[in-house]
Amino acid sequence: MDRIRKAYVDLPRGQVHCRIREGVEPTLVLLHQTASSSASFDPLMRELAIDHRIVAIDTPGFGGSYDPSGMPSLGDYAAQIVATLDRLGADRFHLFGHHTGASLAIEIAATVPVRVESVMLAGPVFMTDAERIEFAAGYDQPIAPSRDGAHLLANWNYAATYNPDCDVELLHGEVVAMLRAWRGRPQAYAAVAHHDTAAAAAKIGAPVLLLTSPDDFFHFGFDRARAIFPRASVATTSGGNFQPAADAPGTARATEGFLASRRE
Repeated sequence: MDRIRKAYVDLPRGQVHCRIREGVEPTLVLLHQTASSSASFDPLMRELAIDHRIVAIDTPGFGGSYDPSGMPSLGDYAAQIVATLDRLGADRFHLFGHHTGASLAIEIAATVPVRVESVMLAGPVFMTDAERIEFAAGYDQPIAPSRDGAHLLANWNYAATYNPDCDVELLHGEVVAMLRAWRGRPQAYAAVAHHDTAAAAAKIGAPVLLLTSPDDFFHFGFDRARAIFPRASVATTSGGNFQPAADAPGTARATEGFLASRRE
């Protein structure tokens, strides 16, 4: 049950890397935050006591997936995820998205609603127009490699500042992911900033689970998510910005309970 294998899916634009735990359909799809990778879901994938096949996907620009050119839109990313699921034979699926992954899950659910069984959103991001402009301006530049290695400390300080109580090994793994995704990070943040996630969310008819952690960077906006999805189930975990890894048991129990309720 807990064996995770790694695989590549060939798409016209390049290879997409994913982690797979075999099981029955429909597939549970895990979409990571920026600038993590599918590796951030390893603890959750091992913890989940479900029969579903689980697929954690590296968004293009992150982990082992190809690097996209230009400035992809959230719709572009969503299309690549759906194409990956097509290649994997996942006709119907549950979506679990974390931060940027939550925005991506919403866009996918709005684009191919007939294929989506349910949507689980950990730390969903619903910004006002003013916040989106500020967000886009604040994260538009990459932390590019420098000859003196200053970018290494810059990435570490960024991650450590926003996650002061995070386990140091978990923090180290996230910083390694950030270093790999120095180009992908501003691309993905721009895609989120320029996307009307609330408008996409209004198109979702599938059942929704909202997950939050009091120490999550986006917890301040959780009431917005509840207002947009008034009928959603709600769960609170610990783990701060790294719920699936830092509180895998809490996240797993919330996910299992929600999936079980869909069968009742």
